[in-house]
Amino acid sequence: MVGLAVSVAALATVYALQGSQQRQLTTHSTTAAQGAAWRGVEVVRGLVEALTVDEFYGPMTQDAGGGVRVEIPGTGGESRLCWEYGGHAAGGLSGQALARIGVERAAIVRVCEPETTGGTYQVTAHVTGFSGEADPDGARVRTTSTVEAVYEVQPATTTAAPGGGGGGGGTLGVVELRRDLDMTGGIKVLGGQNANFNVQGNVNLDNASIDGINTLRATGNVRIGSGIKVNTVYANGDVTLTGSASVSQIFARGNVRIEGGANPLSIRSNGVVTFAGGSGAVVEAVGGIVVTGGGVTITTAITEGDITWSGTGGGASNLRAGGNVNYAGGQRAAIVAGGTVTVGGGGASTVQAGGPVRHQSYGTIDSIVTSADVFLTGSGSATQVRSGGHTYLQGSGSIGTINGRGSLTVSAWQSVGGGTIGGPLYKTEQWNGNVRVTVQPGYTVDIPAVARPVVERVGEIALSPLVVDVYPLRAAANYVFEWIDTRIRVTVANVSGIPDGQYVLGNRVANYNTYPDWLCRPEHMSGQTCTRPVATICQGFSPQNGCFSRSGTTWTVNGTSMARGIAWFDGDLSLGNGTYVATFLAAGNISTAGGHRTLSPNYAGYAAVCTNATPAGTSLGVNPDFATLVPLNLCDLEARSLRANALGNTGYIAGGTAPGTRDYIGGDISIGASSRVDGAVTAGNVLTTGGSTTISGRVVSAGQRRGDTTPARFGGSTTIDLTGGAAGYDPDADPPCMGSDCGGGDTTETPAVATLRWSRYL
Repeated sequence: MVGLAVSVAALATVYALQGSQQRQLTTHSTTAAQGAAWRGVEVVRGLVEALTVDEFYGPMTQDAGGGVRVEIPGTGGESRLCWEYGGHAAGGLSGQALARIGVERAAIVRVCEPETTGGTYQVTAHVTGFSGEADPDGARVRTTSTVEAVYEVQPATTTAAPGGGGGGGGTLGVVELRRDLDMTGGIKVLGGQNANFNVQGNVNLDNASIDGINTLRATGNVRIGSGIKVNTVYANGDVTLTGSASVSQIFARGNVRIEGGANPLSIRSNGVVTFAGGSGAVVEAVGGIVVTGGGVTITTAITEGDITWSGTGGGASNLRAGGNVNYAGGQRAAIVAGGTVTVGGGGASTVQAGGPVRHQSYGTIDSIVTSADVFLTGSGSATQVRSGGHTYLQGSGSIGTINGRGSLTVSAWQSVGGGTIGGPLYKTEQWNGNVRVTVQPGYTVDIPAVARPVVERVGEIALSPLVVDVYPLRAAANYVFEWIDTRIRVTVANVSGIPDGQYVLGNRVANYNTYPDWLCRPEHMSGQTCTRPVATICQGFSPQNGCFSRSGTTWTVNGTSMARGIAWFDGDLSLGNGTYVATFLAAGNISTAGGHRTLSPNYAGYAAVCTNATPAGTSLGVNPDFATLVPLNLCDLEARSLRANALGNTGYIAGGTAPGTRDYIGGDISIGASSRVDGAVTAGNVLTTGGSTTISGRVVSAGQRRGDTTPARFGGSTTIDLTGGAAGYDPDADPPCMGSDCGGGDTTETPAVATLRWSRYL
C-alpha cells in the first residue's frame, strides 16, 4: 500500500494549513471533531479517485494485506465479492500527514468488485477526527468522532476514436451523435451499464420518460427535464436540471443550474453553480455558488469564488470559499472563506475567514477566527472569538472567550466570559460587570492565513469526426441494387447457388402464373419475362407479389422477406413490412414503415443466416426458395459458424460520397411506425426515431452533410436494447471502417470519479 501512503500524504498537505486553523477554531467541541472527520472523508475520496484500480484494489486482494474474502448481497439479488479489513496495514491510512488536518486515523475497511462489467467499485472507509488541546492545569481534553463513508468509484477509462472515423478498433458510446440531440417521448436503454451517449453539440432531454443512460457527454449545453434518469453528465457548456430530473454526477466546463426537485449527488463546474431549487451532496465550482431557492440542502460546497445563499430553510454542513460567503440557510454550517463572511438564517457552527465576519442571526457560533473585524448583531453569540481586528458586540448575544488584537466594543449589557484584547475596551454601559476581559496593549493573536480552496478543472470533451460512407462497402455486399437502362440490375457476389455476376429482375412464368423478382441474365430477358430464371431473392406476400420497386431515386422493399445477406442500394431506401435477416446499405437515406423488422446477421445467428432456419423470436416461415442461397462471406459451412465480418453486427448504414464527387449525399435514417432493428444503426447525417421503435445495437449519427443543422431526434417510444441476440452478436462492436485511414485513432481519457454514496457516524 505504498501508493496509498504517498498519495494521502500529498493530498493531506493541501488541507494541512486549513486543518491547523480549524483545530484552533473548535477547542473543546465535538462539532470540531466531526468537522475534522469530514475533512478526512474528503481527503480519502480524493485519494481513491487519484489512484488506479490496481493501487486501491489490487494490493488488498493479496494475502499480505490481511484481507478476508467475503460475499455480500448485490442490488440485483446476486452476491457481490468483497475484501474486508480490520484495520490492518493494508487498509490503514493513519500517520502524521493525517494528524495535521485533525484526523486521528483513516482506514479502508472494505473494497467490493463491480456488480457488472464497466460498473463501479464500492470502497468503505472509517475516518476518525479529533479535537482538543492542553487546558491550564495541563490535563488533556480530547474529543473524537468517527464517520463510516461508502464511496462508489468509477475507474478511469480510455476511449479511442476509430481511425478515419467510423471503425477500426476504437471503443465508441452506445449512441454517437455529431449533431445536437433532442429526446422526447418514452426512451429506454436496456443493458445500461454500457449505455454511454457522446454528442457533438447541445442536448435537450425534456417532456420525456428516459431511463438507462449511464454517461452523457456533450460538447455543448445540456438540459435535462423531469422524469429523466442519467447517471453522469459531462458537458463543455452549461448544464440545467429541472423538475425531478435524476442525475447522480455533473461535470461542466460552463455553469450549472438546478431547479425544481432535482437532487444530484455531486457537481463540479468551471463556472457558477446555481440552486433555484433541488439539493446536492458535494458541490464544487470555480466561479461561485448561488442558492436562491428555499429548502435547498447541500452537504459540502467548495468554490474558488463567492458563496451567496439567500434561500431560506434547508442549509449546508460545510461551506468553503476563496471569496466571500453570505449564508442565510437554516442549518448551522462550518464556514471557511478567504474573504468576508456574513451569517444569517440558522447560523453557523464554526467560521474561519480572511475578512470581516458578521453574525447577524440567532444562535451561537462555536468558534470565529479571522484576521479582520468581528460583528455580532441581532441575537447572535459566539463561544470563542479570535480576531486580528476589532470586535463589536452590538446585539443581544454574548461571547464566551475572546482573543483579539484590536478593541472590543460592547453596546449594552451583553456578557463576555473572558479573554485578552490588545486594544481599548469600549462599554456603552460603564457599569456592565459582565465583561471580563484583560486589556493588554500590544497583544497579538496568531491568525494563520486561510487556505483558499482549489477546484479541479473539468477537462474538455473532444469527439473525433466520424466517417460514414457506404461506397467502400459496396464490394462487401451480396446483392447490389442499381437502376440501369430502365431496369433493376442486381450484382450478386459470394452467394452459393447463384454464380457471381450481374442480373436483372424479371418475371418467371409457369403454369400460366407470373412470379416477379427473379434474377435473370440480361440476354435471357424477353420484355419483362425471363426465359431462363436463375433464382428468386424475394419472398412476397404471395408468390405473385414482388418485393422490390423503384420510383425516382427511392427504392422500396416490401414483402414477407428476402434472401439472407448484405444488400446495397444506389439511392434512397424505404423498408416496409416484413422480417429480414440482412444488413441494408443505402447510398441515400433510409426510412422504415409499417411492421418492419431487420435482424442483422450476427444477431440472427448461424442457423438463421446459413441454414435458412426461422430466426429466434420471429414467426418468419422457412422459404424453400432460399434454402441454397447462402452468403458465403458470412457463413463458414465447414465450421458451422459465422465468419468474422464487420458488417455482421449492422442493421442499417446510410449515406456516402460517390466516387469522383465532393458532395455528401443522403445519410438520414428515419425509423418509425412499429419498426425493430436488431443491429447497429449508422446514419451518415441525422437519425430520427418515432412510433414504437426498438434498436438492438449501437447508434451513430455522423452529421456529415454540409449546411444541414437538423438535430438528431429520438421520440415516440424508443428502446435501445443491448441484451439480446445470438451468441456471436456484439451490440458494442464498432461500425466497419469506411474512411481512408483504418488504423488506430485518437484516444480520450475519462478520469476516475469517486462519489460519496452514503455515510454514518459510528
